[in-house]
Amino acid sequence: MEFKIGEDFEEEKKESNSKKDSNINKFIIIGCLAVLAFLVVFLLLNGIFNPKNKSKQNAKPITSDKISLTEKNVKILYGYVTYSTSGPRYDIFVKNKKVTLDTFTEEEKYYYALQYVQVKDFTYTGKKDEDNNKIYSISNRKIKKYMEYFFGQGVKYSTDVVAQYPFSFSINGKNVGTLKYNEETDAFETIFEKEENYVNDSIVDPYLGKLVDAYKDPDGGYRIMEKIIYVKATEQDDGKYEITISKDYEHTSVIKSITDQTKSDIEKITIDDYIDKAATITYTFKLKGTSNVLYFYSSEIN
Repeated sequence: MEFKIGEDFEEEKKESNSKKDSNINKFIIIGCLAVLAFLVVFLLLNGIFNPKNKSKQNAKPITSDKISLTEKNVKILYGYVTYSTSGPRYDIFVKNKKVTLDTFTEEEKYYYALQYVQVKDFTYTGKKDEDNNKIYSISNRKIKKYMEYFFGQGVKYSTDVVAQYPFSFSINGKNVGTLKYNEETDAFETIFEKEENYVNDSIVDPYLGKLVDAYKDPDGGYRIMEKIIYVKATEQDDGKYEITISKDYEHTSVIKSITDQTKSDIEKITIDDYIDKAATITYTFKLKGTSNVLYFYSSEIN
C-alpha cells in the first residue's frame, strides 16, 4: 500500500475540494436558471390571461373637461337648481349639506317638476267648482314626464298630494293653481283661483350665489360649482342694520359682521367681496339612459 505524505496529500485534498466546489456551483447555476425560467413563464402567462393589467398600465388617467359658464346646458342646469316660483330661491340646496333624490319631500318633487308645465298642457274639462271656477286637467303622464326631466327615470312620487303652485303663466287672469289627482281619469284636476304677485319686502337677499366652474365628466354628466354666502339683517334700535355674512345656513361660521348699515349700504353687498371665503355647492347631473337629457343627481356643500 502506497501512503501519501506532504505535498502529495495536500494536492489531492485541493483537487477533491475543487471538485466539490464545482458541483456546488453547478447546482446554484441550475437553481438560478430554473427560477428565472419560472418567472419568465409566469409573466408571459399573466400577460396572456390578464390583458387588463396591461391595459391598466397603458391607460391614460380619466379627467373631466372644463367648460364655459356660458354654455347653453350649464346655464339651463344652473337655472334648475336656483329656480324660484317667486322671490328668493327655494332653500333645499342651500341649507342641506348633501341633497339626493331621497332628500326631497313629495311637495318639493312637485315644486321642481311643475316648472316645466306649459299652458297647452291643461285642457278644460267642461266642469266648474262650487265657486264657478273652471276645472282644468293635466294628465299624470305629463306630470311623470316632468318629474323625469328633473329627477331622472325611475323617480317615484305620490299622487296623494294636493299641490298649490304659482305658475309663470295665467289662465283666466289667475296663475295660482291647485292640483288634485283624479284616479278615474289618471289626471290632476286643476283650479286656477287667484293671482299672486310677489312683493319683495326683505331688506336683503338671504343667499347670494355665483356660478364659478363647470365640468363635463367622461360619462357625459355635468358638474357645476356655485359660490354662496348667507346674509342676515338685524335691525338696530336706531333703524339701521347689523349685517351678518356667513358661509353656512345656520350662521355658525361667520365671515364678517357689520353694524350701522343703511339700506343703501346693504344694496352694495356682493358675493365678489367674499368669494374666497364663501362656501361651494357642487351640483352633479347625470345623463338619462342613452339620451342626452341631463337630470339632477346630487348636490354637496363644502
